[in-house]
Amino acid sequence: MRRLIFFGGAGFLLLFALSFAKPASAASSTMYTWTPSKLYKTASGAAYFRNVNSGIAVTVYSKSGKRYKVKAGGRTGYIYADNLTRSKVKKEDYFGSKIYKQAAGGPYVASVPAGKMMYIKMEATKNGMYLAHVIGTGYSGYVDKTHFIKPVVKYTWMPSKLYTSATGNSYKKTIKDGQKVSVFNGSHGRYQVKAGSSSGYIYANNLAGTLAKKTVYVSSKLYTTSSHTKYTAVIRPNKQVYVKESTQNMSHVCVVGTAQSGWIYTSHFTKPAPAAGGTTSTPKATAGTSQTGSSTAGGTTAGTATGSTSGSASGITGSAAATSGTTATTTTGNTGSGSASATTATGKTGSSSASGTTATSNTGSGSASGMTATSNTGSGSASGTTATSNTGSGSASATTATGKTGSSSASGTTTTGNTGSGSTSGTTTAGSTGSATASATTAKGLDVSHYQTLTQSSFNLMKRQGYSFVILKATEGTGYTDSKFYTYYKYARNAGLSVHAYHMIGNSTTDPAQHIAEAKHFYQVLAQTKASTGYAFTGYAFEDIEPTGTNSITTTWWANAAPACAGYFLNEMQALGQAKVGIYAGYFNWNSYLEGHTDTWPGNTKIWLARYNTTLGTNADVWQYTETGTIDGITGHFDLDISYDPDF
Repeated sequence: MRRLIFFGGAGFLLLFALSFAKPASAASSTMYTWTPSKLYKTASGAAYFRNVNSGIAVTVYSKSGKRYKVKAGGRTGYIYADNLTRSKVKKEDYFGSKIYKQAAGGPYVASVPAGKMMYIKMEATKNGMYLAHVIGTGYSGYVDKTHFIKPVVKYTWMPSKLYTSATGNSYKKTIKDGQKVSVFNGSHGRYQVKAGSSSGYIYANNLAGTLAKKTVYVSSKLYTTSSHTKYTAVIRPNKQVYVKESTQNMSHVCVVGTAQSGWIYTSHFTKPAPAAGGTTSTPKATAGTSQTGSSTAGGTTAGTATGSTSGSASGITGSAAATSGTTATTTTGNTGSGSASATTATGKTGSSSASGTTATSNTGSGSASGMTATSNTGSGSASGTTATSNTGSGSASATTATGKTGSSSASGTTTTGNTGSGSTSGTTTAGSTGSATASATTAKGLDVSHYQTLTQSSFNLMKRQGYSFVILKATEGTGYTDSKFYTYYKYARNAGLSVHAYHMIGNSTTDPAQHIAEAKHFYQVLAQTKASTGYAFTGYAFEDIEPTGTNSITTTWWANAAPACAGYFLNEMQALGQAKVGIYAGYFNWNSYLEGHTDTWPGNTKIWLARYNTTLGTNADVWQYTETGTIDGITGHFDLDISYDPDF
């Protein structure tokens, strides 16, 4: 009887528990309100208990029509299914966005500033738009999903239009160079950006990840590409530029405060060292000018003049023989005892006489006579039209003589200066950017192509202004001939200039056949010069080895193949009959890859180097020292050259 009572009690408890068990169909899950929602009393009615904020977790039991039965904060009710999301996703709007009614755009309900936080219904994403709610507001709708990606900071390295769309031509304003912008995404070559309070699209090429502001110390051409074959403008010294990027030896820049952009040589950012010695003038031996000390070299000529004037000259310490000249007009005083009179002579130390109308004083023993004389240290004499100082013992006679170190003499038409105490004089001085100077044995020249617009008068002006040679672009690759080669060749020869030609390398393949084919093309064009101009080609034929936009020259090619490829070209030119050959290269590439690796080249190969600097810094036959030279009376800028070879 007790067992039955016990079983009966246990069965009652079990039945009681089962009556309150959750039915299988009422299994729950957790979802979140991504937007503020009403907690309705029924599945279809309008009455509701209260509002549920966005971002609240609710327990979901079942769906009835468009609403879910949920439990929110201890109260059970109904919330629209569209207002719930499976994951709680909270994101920051970095851009500042319009809240659109539809994912396709069109009308929008609000525009909110950057920095607002939003809840996102990820499963409703479409057309690149998130379904989102702006926390703390009543705004919900579609927002560009890229606005939630943290932007990348970039800079306008040049003035840039802020376009209203990724493809159209309409723009809001122009953003100045050097401005920071926030970049969100790219489309059709433009970035969607935020610049201050303005937003829009800027061309990707107008933006740089980092921005460097530098000073250009040398007059520089703005080339259209890093291959530096064509330029659009020239930057004057001390201008500032923004630098977008740099290659091996070129930098992509924009002149600050302008829309001028292009490529310049990176070396032009290096401030040139002061030129040694400078450029001064040699004082002429005019009436009553006493000179003492030694003159210095480093320009056209230099010398010092001090002391008082006198019509008589006293002897100088030391001893030397008097030297007579042919022309004299003045007498200069000397320190010590002695006299100067008669036709031409210079005073001496001890017992000596000086006859002549021109005499210059000297420190130590020595003499100088002629139209121009500068001081001499030590013993020696100078006579003729022009004489410059000599250190040590020596003499200088003839038209031009320049200083030497130690014991030496100079005679003839031209003698060049050497290191030591002395001065350099002559009839040819080539002015250039960077204060490059030429001594009496050098010749001035330039190189041109169809990029310069020239006439016969242009070449005549070159000749009258002391230029003696020109190097013309003739060919490139295996099929291109410069459109102005024959015309300019005829003009230059008519003007009495020495004319040479160059070929631009067209392909950096290591196949010998390519370089041999290029040489044949170059030779054939030169061979037609007589028929086309009336003048045979008698100059040097250079191969121009430098990167262009088409020849694919790389650092690897320079290091592994350049010397050999040049050898194929040069040897083929000589085999065809062009005995005078040469190579053009930049100083860096010559110094790094070519110099010391020329054993396969013809022994008489001339070296033509480009270095836009105050000095060349190595040995060469021709130095291209500037690309922004000017010639009086001719419009434009020119590559100017100095030749150290008498063949030019």
